[in-house]
Amino acid sequence: MNILWINKITDKDFHKTTQIELSKAMNRRGHSLTLVMAKSIGEKKPINNEIIYFPTCIGSSLSGLIYSLFIIFYAPYIVKKKKIDIIMIDGTSVLLPFTSILKIFNVPMIVDIRDLPEYTKKSVFSEVSLSFIKYIMDAVTIITPELEKIFIEKYGISNKKIGIWPSGVSKEIFIGSSIYDNKKVKKDSDKFVLIHHGAYRTPRGLDNLILSLGELDDSLKKIIKLKIVGVPKEEQPDFLSLAEKINMKEQVEIIPKVNYESIPSYIQSSDVGVIPLPPDRKCWEVSVPLKTLEYLAMGKPIIATTIPFHKRIFEKGKCGVLIDNNSPKAISQAITYLFNNKEKLKHMGKTGQEIVKNHYTWDSIAFDLEKFVKTILADYRDER
Repeated sequence: MNILWINKITDKDFHKTTQIELSKAMNRRGHSLTLVMAKSIGEKKPINNEIIYFPTCIGSSLSGLIYSLFIIFYAPYIVKKKKIDIIMIDGTSVLLPFTSILKIFNVPMIVDIRDLPEYTKKSVFSEVSLSFIKYIMDAVTIITPELEKIFIEKYGISNKKIGIWPSGVSKEIFIGSSIYDNKKVKKDSDKFVLIHHGAYRTPRGLDNLILSLGELDDSLKKIIKLKIVGVPKEEQPDFLSLAEKINMKEQVEIIPKVNYESIPSYIQSSDVGVIPLPPDRKCWEVSVPLKTLEYLAMGKPIIATTIPFHKRIFEKGKCGVLIDNNSPKAISQAITYLFNNKEKLKHMGKTGQEIVKNHYTWDSIAFDLEKFVKTILADYRDER
């Protein structure tokens, strides 16, 4: 299959990982997947036959319109040159009503939804776009069963037209890889090290994670260390100030953003990964945190809150501690339990790694997507 995947994702966006890694996995399965992404006007990008960058005013209210116009004018050339069989569109960052003109190519169209804008930043236009789906799209792919339920009940999409593919992990980078040996981050052998990496803005529970250190027994406070990876230098003082208030500043190390390929090294240097997302937030109810899979892939037990995806992980095996809420007290109790049961960490880590190997590599995710896309393609042709 020749697939055109239209995104409005730049290199500055965390979600680029999903697009790039899934594209590689689909290509390994013998398909040709061409990504369309946005870049700032004048921004230089490396030449890549599988990624096409359209310039736009990143951060401007007109960026979506400008980007959509590029798609409208250049898509016919791409579809014809690459003999596209199916078009995928990122439904949360591309203006769907504008891209509906692509229907003139008589190629089936799938909209992919990784989250819901209404649960993050409400937008009338986003709501209109989502309501357009059942009229202009041939199918929808989403990230969790919880999100599928919303699209069935709220937007009237048939479950036969909905495919589910979650986040995944690169085997080459995270599973059985020695990449971290080339960029070794020193392990504090006398410390019990926790790690949190990736996006850091609220509501993600990072403040509560820091405050949880103040709830620990004095003996554990002396040997605990928390590494927070991915916070820009200009925003680090707020977190350090919070740690200072509980007299734990020396135990908190904040590291600026690092290259994606360097993340395994930091995970390898830790004992436990922490994902303290507030489970009562709808945005996390429908999500699949990538960092959860990355910690597990590298054999690290996790402390995770009871969002639906984490519950499904723990139903497959005990790979850490599952907590009902992300209060400082609940997190500190989980830390204490794992520290007092250090002999179980290796087994928990191995259990988590096997879960990821069996269910959440990008190759397995690509296989599921491939099956769904082939079904939609066959139905489309039968209707013709």
